[in-house]
Amino acid sequence: MKSLKWYIKFMLSILGGLLLAFSWYPHGIPFFIFISLIPLFYISDVSILEEKKNSFGRAILLFYPAFFTFNLVTTYWIAYCTIHGAIAALVLNALFQTLVFSLWHVCKKQIQNRFLQAILLSSFWISFEYLHLNWDLTWPWLNLGNVFAITPKLVQWFSVTGSLGGTLWILILNFLIYNLFVELSENRKKHIVSNTVLSFIVLIVPILCSFAMIPTIENRIDKSLPIKSIIVQQNIDPWTEEYSLTNAQEIDRILTLAYPLIDSKIDLVVTSESSVAHGISVEKLKNNDFYPEDSRYNGFSELDSLISKFNNLNFILGLSTYNISENKKNTEKSNKNTYIESYNTSGFYNKNGLESIYHKSRLVPGVEKMPFPKVFGFLGEILIELGGSNSSLETDTTQRVFNFEKDGNYIGIGTAICYESVYGELVANFVKNGANVLAVITNDSWWKDSQGHKQHFEMARLRAIETRRYVLRAANGGFSGVIDPLGNVLQKTNYDECTAFDTEVYAQKCETFYVKHGDYIAKISLIFTVLGFIISLIIPLYNFFRRK
Repeated sequence: MKSLKWYIKFMLSILGGLLLAFSWYPHGIPFFIFISLIPLFYISDVSILEEKKNSFGRAILLFYPAFFTFNLVTTYWIAYCTIHGAIAALVLNALFQTLVFSLWHVCKKQIQNRFLQAILLSSFWISFEYLHLNWDLTWPWLNLGNVFAITPKLVQWFSVTGSLGGTLWILILNFLIYNLFVELSENRKKHIVSNTVLSFIVLIVPILCSFAMIPTIENRIDKSLPIKSIIVQQNIDPWTEEYSLTNAQEIDRILTLAYPLIDSKIDLVVTSESSVAHGISVEKLKNNDFYPEDSRYNGFSELDSLISKFNNLNFILGLSTYNISENKKNTEKSNKNTYIESYNTSGFYNKNGLESIYHKSRLVPGVEKMPFPKVFGFLGEILIELGGSNSSLETDTTQRVFNFEKDGNYIGIGTAICYESVYGELVANFVKNGANVLAVITNDSWWKDSQGHKQHFEMARLRAIETRRYVLRAANGGFSGVIDPLGNVLQKTNYDECTAFDTEVYAQKCETFYVKHGDYIAKISLIFTVLGFIISLIIPLYNFFRRK
């Protein structure tokens, strides 16, 4: 391999970032993802041959342009909500991805075997994606396996592996195709044919398996227990309307849209995240302990009046709730002795009133949650100025399921709130806890008519495949819709549409391998990551003492 000028490396790095970005939905071509890392592999190999010392800092400079380009092109739309948050997300997420790739670049010099290098990068990268699903700075939007959200027919096997299986597929194929490129450039005819065949097999076998699974899955979908539902898309502008309207006015809009569709056969009405936007006390609402003229609560009497006519009607409502506490956790001070715990909540409302609730358990860093508060707590006032919060919302520690009875059967509804629909294992936990159907309630209007709300809608298709559940998606703005257990979109609203529609989905009882075992690929990767570090440290020590 010939040495390269710095500007050639820079251009190759940008090319890698563009290939990653142009594979991304809604407008990308997913197959670009299988060659997107090849320019970075080439830069890595050339740089190792050029450098006397394999510098970690130099590696960061080499690869950062690629991952910043990837993040900028695919998630620029965050700026529609908050420019400061967008800068933080773009800069930090690109840095995290760069650090992982750079760490692999430094370690791989000690491991000459191409196969082991592939295992090393795969384990490093998947371990990072798993961390990104579970730590305070969580932002798994661009986890590589998510790229297949618009091609569900290719990845029906996600019901076994989850989306991290897609990440592994992408990394392996990039390695195989790059090795083929090296063999061709060096004219190693003996290996070209075998590498071509192997690359083709790794590409086509998962796709063929996926297509082979489809007829079997279609036949296994249980249609014995229908759930007649209404999805409401309120289309309230979060910037100008959401917090100027009272809760009563927001409930009135929900009922105005839903009422023409309601009859005695309707089981469920699903509304969006924060469809009732002003803070209510769960305790007061449950106990009917509030002033009748309080607009935060009096709209619920309209719900009660409607439910009295249709006794089996259940509502899933997006609520902003609070609880008065004497414990100072992530709370705002109320007075000398008490604190307010705030929640982003989904509530299950029926003839029994507010029967059960689930508080959002994956919060948006900087907006709903102060990341690492013991470290960054001093930034509280700055975050307020940037549109965030100086405290964190409280969360649930388990994915609670809403249950209701129909024809002698209990049906469980698992409701992911907004950002949570990006988290495969979290959504699978709803199914583990008894969800026969999934709901996603969200407010994507903050991002305007950008790629953001489109990407968010598509990710729900992966959750449907992983769990083999129907998904009822209610968005205030963006797209509302219905997705079947194969990830097919059955119904979908338009952007900027104030509407409601009725649909019929079916309760499912099976549990997929992924639901039972979660992100096991990540746990295996963590083991290989530790082994990779150990090997990378032992080899230079061994060589040092051997020279002695």
